[in-house]
Amino acid sequence: MKLLTGILLLLLMQGAARAQNITQLEYFVDTDLGVGQNTRVNVTPSADGNFPFTVKTTGLSIGMHKLYIRTKNSDGKWSITARRNFEIIPNQAKKTIVAGEYFFDTDPGMGAAAKITISPQDSVIMQSFTAQVTGLQPGYHKLYTRFKDNQGNWGHTMRRNVEVIKSPDSNYLQSVEYFIGSDPGVGMATKLSVASIVENDPNNLTIPFTCIQADSLQGLYFRVQDAKGNWSLTTGYANFKLTDKGVVTNVKNGLWSDASTWSNGKVPDINTAVYLSHDLTVDVNGVCKFLNMQCRKLTVNANRTLRIAGTD
Repeated sequence: MKLLTGILLLLLMQGAARAQNITQLEYFVDTDLGVGQNTRVNVTPSADGNFPFTVKTTGLSIGMHKLYIRTKNSDGKWSITARRNFEIIPNQAKKTIVAGEYFFDTDPGMGAAAKITISPQDSVIMQSFTAQVTGLQPGYHKLYTRFKDNQGNWGHTMRRNVEVIKSPDSNYLQSVEYFIGSDPGVGMATKLSVASIVENDPNNLTIPFTCIQADSLQGLYFRVQDAKGNWSLTTGYANFKLTDKGVVTNVKNGLWSDASTWSNGKVPDINTAVYLSHDLTVDVNGVCKFLNMQCRKLTVNANRTLRIAGTD
C-alpha cells in the first residue's frame, strides 16, 4: 500500500475567528461525501500551525488524483476546502509477461480470446505459438495478439495479416498411367504405383522400356486421376530415342557368332550395349556390356553362356 503524507499549512479563517482553535480536519480523494462525512483526522487543538497526516491510497488507480482538505474550529465551523494534485506511481518492481491471447478478425474482449501459454515467463520473450484456424474460410484474415504482465496490465493489441489456404483432398492422387506410342484410351494404359509418385521425386519416374525398338522415335505420355475420378490432361514427350554411344542391334534373325547379324558388322564384346530388334540364338560363349531384349526371343544353346558384364 502506498501512503501519501500531507502537511496542511493553515489556514484560511475569517478575521473574527483568528482566536479560535483548529480541532479537526477531514480529507477526501476525488469525490466529496459531504462536509463532516469524509475521512477524519484528529489534531492537537491549535490556533495556527502545521498538521501532518497520512492519506490512504489503497484502491486508487495508477495516475493523477485530487486531494481535498478542510478543517473545523472550536466553534464547529468548517473552513473552505483546499485542493492539491498528486500522482499514484506504479510499482517499480520488474514486470514479467505471464499470459497472452490471440484472435482472428473480431475482438471478443480483453482476456476472452484464445490463450497463449508463456513459458518461461520473463520481461522479454521470444516464443512461437500455433494459432488454430478451424472454422476460418480460405482467404485473407487478420490475426491479433496481446500479452499481460504480472501486475495484470494488458499490452497493446498487435495485428498481422495471414492467409488460410485450403488443404488438398485426402488421397487426392488416386491413379497414374502411361503409354508409349498410341493411346489405348483413358484408364486403359499401363498403371504406375501411386505410392512411388507421392513419396519420391515426381520428376524422376522409372518406366520400363523393354519392348521399345532402339534408335527409333517414340512418344511417352502419362496422365493422373484424382480421388473424385477426374483425369488430368495427357502430357508427355512426343519424341525420344533409346540410344547409346555403343549401342549395337541385330539386323536379322540369326546367330550371335555371325558378324553379319550385327548392325556394326562385329560380334559384340564386353563394351557393347546390345538392343535386340530380331530373334537371336547364342551359339558361342558370348559377352556384352548390356542387353535389352525388347520383347524379342533369345535362345542360348546347350553348353553355351551369355555373360552381361555391366549395366547401360
